[in-house]
Amino acid sequence: MKKRDLYYERIPTKLLREDFRLLGTFLGKVIKDQEGKIFFNIVEKFRLLSKNTLRDKNKSKIFSKISTEVKKLSPENTLKLTRAFSHILNFLNLAESIDASRKLNEYENPYFKNKNQNLFIEDLIEGLFKNKKISDKKIYEQATKLDIGIVLTAHPTEVKRRTLIQKYANLIHILEQRHLYKKYPSKIIDFDRQLYSEIAIIWKTDELKRTKPSPLDEARWGLAVIEDSLWDTIPKVYKRLNDIFRKNLKKDLPRDFNPIQFGSWMGGDRDGNPNVTAEVTKKVLLFSRWQAAKLYDKELTKLIQDLSMEECSVKIKKVTGNSFEPYRVFLRPIRDKVRLTHQLIENHLNNNSHLDEKKLIQNKYEITLPLREVRNSLKLNREDHIANADLLDLMRRVRCFGINLARLDIRQEADRHSNLLNELFKKKYNIKYNLLSEKEKIKLLNKLIKEKKYFVDRIKITNKENKEVWNTFKQISKTPNECLGAYVISMTSTASDILSVYFLQIQAKIKNFLRVVPLFETLDDLKNANSVMKNLFKLSWYRKMTSAKQEVMIGYSDSSKDAGKLSASWHQYKLQEELRGLAKKYRFDLVFFHGRGGSPGRGGGPIQATLKSQPAGTVNGKIRITDQGEVIQQKYGYKPLAEYNLCSYIGAVMDASLNPPPRSKPNWRELIQSMSEISTSAYRKYLNQSEDFIRYFKTVTPHKSLGKLAIGSRPTKRKNVDNIQGLRAIPWVFAWTQIRLMLPAWLGTTEALRYGSIKKFKKTMMDMEKNWPYFISIMDILDMVISKVDPEISVIYENNLADASLRRIGKKLRYQFDALVKLHNKITPGEVIRERRKFRKALFIRSNYTEILNILQANIMNKLTNKKYKILDKKFLDDALMTSIAGISAAMKNTG
Repeated sequence: MKKRDLYYERIPTKLLREDFRLLGTFLGKVIKDQEGKIFFNIVEKFRLLSKNTLRDKNKSKIFSKISTEVKKLSPENTLKLTRAFSHILNFLNLAESIDASRKLNEYENPYFKNKNQNLFIEDLIEGLFKNKKISDKKIYEQATKLDIGIVLTAHPTEVKRRTLIQKYANLIHILEQRHLYKKYPSKIIDFDRQLYSEIAIIWKTDELKRTKPSPLDEARWGLAVIEDSLWDTIPKVYKRLNDIFRKNLKKDLPRDFNPIQFGSWMGGDRDGNPNVTAEVTKKVLLFSRWQAAKLYDKELTKLIQDLSMEECSVKIKKVTGNSFEPYRVFLRPIRDKVRLTHQLIENHLNNNSHLDEKKLIQNKYEITLPLREVRNSLKLNREDHIANADLLDLMRRVRCFGINLARLDIRQEADRHSNLLNELFKKKYNIKYNLLSEKEKIKLLNKLIKEKKYFVDRIKITNKENKEVWNTFKQISKTPNECLGAYVISMTSTASDILSVYFLQIQAKIKNFLRVVPLFETLDDLKNANSVMKNLFKLSWYRKMTSAKQEVMIGYSDSSKDAGKLSASWHQYKLQEELRGLAKKYRFDLVFFHGRGGSPGRGGGPIQATLKSQPAGTVNGKIRITDQGEVIQQKYGYKPLAEYNLCSYIGAVMDASLNPPPRSKPNWRELIQSMSEISTSAYRKYLNQSEDFIRYFKTVTPHKSLGKLAIGSRPTKRKNVDNIQGLRAIPWVFAWTQIRLMLPAWLGTTEALRYGSIKKFKKTMMDMEKNWPYFISIMDILDMVISKVDPEISVIYENNLADASLRRIGKKLRYQFDALVKLHNKITPGEVIRERRKFRKALFIRSNYTEILNILQANIMNKLTNKKYKILDKKFLDDALMTSIAGISAAMKNTG
């Protein structure tokens, strides 16, 4: 049986159906009790109507009937009905998470293990051990050198309130306990009371975020995922990996083994977000150190309470004297310093009291060194079982999370640095930097970097934006190096963009440079990246300054929005190949940073298939990847799924590094290159040559309402311009997902596949579909997209919002999609399609409930566009629209 990565799909089971039915029953009881029997009957009527689409193939007739009923609803009942179906879909997600956790526990059960369709880390690594081409030594060495950076970003795609996320977590806990005690009737009665109460509170809670979060709020949410889930999960993951090597090689991994590090953009990403300032970054950094200190205080206190033994090593005895509780005495100083760090930061943040940085924990070694001494002492005294329990768990946490839980990256647009340099050089040298050629810029920066003459602090910077950029560099210089990650430059297009950041770090007197990471985003940037990096790699002093280490970030979102999904993915692939060769030529250690979103249109997909589809020799045990918005909660918010996903990262990186895919054949490359060019041309024709297409997007999708959702601190546009180019990739993808067309994930692909499927290329396409992991991944994700798209839903929106011209656009898009489905089915072997369909079952289960929300949304948009309402009724409809967006997002799971 073929096993699959558990990311998009959940296999419906009897227990899943039971949990979902139970939650639905209690929601129905709450609605009946809170809103009355009349409204309860309305919900039931629509629920039964929704099921007709599962039985009747003439969906348009059923949709029309539901629309007629929706139009009869009052604004207040429209909101309440939208809320009911939104909750139903969130409860389905919740039940699926619990069901998935049951399956993930089955890897320990030999009976279930062979039947299980999930791919576990044990399967992956034991598969490597069975591969005779890979030595055991090589596998062990690769494991010890793993460097996986998971970067949590604040990208605004999580629409659920933090309050409700916590309530859903409570429901999961109750359902888990209910399942555990299912044979005890008195317990079940008690759990059912708790379920009813929790669902009643959820129903009475406002599900909409009423105010936009600040960057500090976003950081709090990101750190909450670490505290609530990842804090306990990391030790389990590390133990599980160590157990694999102990089982297969009879040896442990090294004690300083640390394969995963968490990074964050929350409070550090100022690209197009004026709300992220140097002062905000300072507060976010302090808050994360405060949170870390709080967690370490708790763990160290517990450890001190546990280690009451008297026998210890000579080394510890020398420090503690004749104490009969040496471990407690030995650990109290570091616990007290951690506690002081927590208290001093709290006083500073709350009361603005003076903060003495020297009194704070400065690096993780202050914690790990005393813990190591205690562990060595315990092992010397034959207490290995104690040394390898809570103490080892804490040491693993410290190595992973450091002193602020997640290292903060700084991200800024390239133009902002150029503008600052323009002002500085004009005042210092009377040079207009922005008018210089690229060659002149490199020459000037080369000279200034080598000279290391400090002068920026003596110049009065008058431009407000420039001053803010400089303040950020000054803040970096005051922050412990261990708290910071990389400096990412968005919209990088030249070598001078990268050198300018190194120059500013020198001028800010930053002792340990942040590694500077160019982010190549647009199609042109992906094409030009090789020449940009070559201009740097050939500079001997650049090699010395960077210790011949370079990280490069690949942007999936903007390149897909710029050129279409198929073309963007091919150029991302080619870029990695080119830079791999360039790094080898100039002897640079290269790491790729993948800026993936959750949705297929922004690079989303199962991690194992994604890494396996990268060019050979581009992973090498080192990788950084972003996890964004709703994906953070889906992957890490629930401990069993967090453990699975972290293990998946480790297994996928190991597999891609040691068992890379085959080199692509010339005829594969020629065909995909031609398909890419055709795809780009077709995609851009829609965007650039059709005013009606742009009008369709603005009229038929709820893109204007997305800005009102208050789900992120960042504006939806980079600049205040009203065009598609100025719109960020997230709202672009988000809006098309709402009307179930998911255009960014496939537009332009129809024309490309039509070309690739002609008789001349039939054998090549079959060869690619069978033997090229890159193309297999593209077709697999396309299959998932096809299963989520429902073209008939877009007709509902057109009937409510579009004129004749826009309906023609919609008809044309649906024709292209129907052609895409036929081409996909023609190219993909039948057994593969059937296999994939098994893994999409959960999508079909939720479709009928999602359809109700789509019909509600389209009708609400019509009412708000065409009628005038009293203030209260308009508020009901506005809230209903926002709630429908949140509900459809929950149904689709990967929205932006």
